[in-house]
Amino acid sequence: MEQPHHYRVDVVGIGPKRGTLRSPDGLPELSVGSPPQFGGSERVWSPEHLFVAAVSACLMTTFRAIAEMSSWEVIDYTDSAAGELVKGADGLYQMVEITLRPRVTIADPAMTDKTLRLLDKAERVCLISRSIKSQVSLEPRVEVLNLV
Repeated sequence: MEQPHHYRVDVVGIGPKRGTLRSPDGLPELSVGSPPQFGGSERVWSPEHLFVAAVSACLMTTFRAIAEMSSWEVIDYTDSAAGELVKGADGLYQMVEITLRPRVTIADPAMTDKTLRLLDKAERVCLISRSIKSQVSLEPRVEVLNLV
């Protein structure tokens, strides 16, 4: 695979605190804007939400890739992620922590420890987590599908 990889997005402002996110890669448009805490709408994705979503989605895709390379079946994967935004002593905001709460469902109870190890590995190698300075915390839960 040729490197480096490039990802382009365009933002078109459509109001004082809103815009449309587009990509020349043919992705669907997405309404974006300031969150309600900063005078924006509750009905659009904010940069803060997208930041947390990027870390969460990266963990999922990285974990799934590792599982696939290991030829091992994951029945279900969900994550409930949260970011903590604080105002620093300098008066500027920063996302200081992102907590990921992945829930992975597997069929074989003997694979529980391996699942937890692979989740930890996925978090360590996730390119988004490695590219940010926010603390990323992992609170995983593995469930075994009851086939009875």
